[in-house]
Amino acid sequence: MLGDVLRARATTSMDAYLASAATTSMTLRLPVVVSLTAHALMIALVLVAALGYVTPMPFPAVVAPSPPPTPDPPSQVTDARVFPNTLTLYSSLPLVPEQGDALSLYVADGVGINFLSLPDIGATYRQGNVEWRVWPGQALEGFIVRRVLPEYPRGTNTRGAVSVFIEYLIMRDGSVKVLRTSGPAPFTSAAQLAIERWVYRPLEYEDRRCEVVSRVEVRFDSEFAQPGMSR
Repeated sequence: MLGDVLRARATTSMDAYLASAATTSMTLRLPVVVSLTAHALMIALVLVAALGYVTPMPFPAVVAPSPPPTPDPPSQVTDARVFPNTLTLYSSLPLVPEQGDALSLYVADGVGINFLSLPDIGATYRQGNVEWRVWPGQALEGFIVRRVLPEYPRGTNTRGAVSVFIEYLIMRDGSVKVLRTSGPAPFTSAAQLAIERWVYRPLEYEDRRCEVVSRVEVRFDSEFAQPGMSR
């Protein structure tokens, strides 16, 4: 009987101790959980506030490299065989050395230029408020700063020599505009394309800038035209 009573008390005491220990553990853990939660909330608030003030760094734009500049075409000179009775050859301008101080001139095979004698040299023509003076091209060589030689049109079946006559206008700024052409279409187009790329220094007459009309013959000879250019 006494043993039963002692066992009952022992069991009761053990249950009370365990309940007390569990309550104590929960009591000790609760402040820790609350503290960690509060710290987590504070950190989250600080991060949100910081993100509102931080300006995102822009990513650098990726720019494709520029293509290399187009090399200048080689310097050319008209073909002496096209106008065998003339003593003057005309080169492309400006003259561009190939490397260092070396200068190589390539022949524009089958292409020749001849500035015509002008019966109306010195004449003045008026176009509205604009005055044009007629002057031979060979007398203007000291003013030209850029000259492109025509290219023989490829793919044509024309045999022999073909002459194209061009009347062109040197405007006040030195640029050139073709006024009239005479000759077969593929050849006039080739001559006009080149001549409209010529550039002169502005011309003056009586201390005033003026516009000048000149005329030139461009001759293409299939007998001398070869693929590419000879030196």
